[in-house]
Parts: sequence; structure tokens; C-alpha cells
Amino acid sequence: MSITYKWSIQKLRVVLQQDSNPNVVVKANWFCAAINENEVIQAAASGTKEFSLGSSFTPFDQLTENQVLGWCFEPETITYTDKDNNVTTTVKHLKADTETQVAGQIQRELERIQTEPALPWVEILAVQSAQVT
Repeated sequence: MSITYKWSIQKLRVVLQQDSNPNVVVKANWFCAAINENEVIQAAASGTKEFSLGSSFTPFDQLTENQVLGWCFEPETITYTDKDNNVTTTVKHLKADTETQVAGQIQRELERIQTEPALPWVEILAVQSAQVT
């Protein structure tokens, strides 16, 4: 199954001033669209990614969409402690996880199409009613 993914940034949230830097990006709304070129089935996912000011800063007017997507795609390590004080650490990979999710949507739609085919007589009825009028 050949799938093409198109990532985009829909909106950025900034704080006007942080550590003497103006317009610091603190959140991005991302969107991932996918299409199965063979079956022309589409799927999509969206979400937000929050950021903190790192060691380098790019002025807002010099940012590119690819740069912000790169920030979104950086792995995120999450550590949490459950009620029994067991510590669990997991790493989230936004790009891979999201593409797996939308590929699954496309696969489920392909399976639905295969198990729920179009009614064979619907096209015939449309042709017959056109001939009657």
C-alpha cells in the first residue's frame, strides 16, 4: 500500500517576550494528511505540540514550516509515576506514531470497502429509470 503524507503547520502560538527574545513560539498546531494513491482513500490527524525556549533562537520572521515541523518531530520523553510509585518512561515519536495512525485509518477503510461492496443493482436501476422517462 503506497501512502503519501503531507504535513503542515496550521497555527503558531507565541509569547510576546521571553528571555529578551520577541515572539517566542510556545505551541504549534500541526496537521497530517495521507492519501492512498491506488485507492484514492484519504485520512488525516491533527494535534498540538508545545515547546520551551532552547539554547538557540530563530527570530519569528525567519522561521520556516520545515523548521517548526522538525521541532514537532523531535522525540519526546515522558516519565510518570503510578500510584504504586513505579516509574515508567516512554518515548513518543510524533511523526512515526501519527503516520501509523493514519495508515491504519486507510487500511480500515480499504477493509470496509472490500466487505461492504456497492450494490450491483443500483447502477442498473439508475439506467432503467433513465430509459423509462
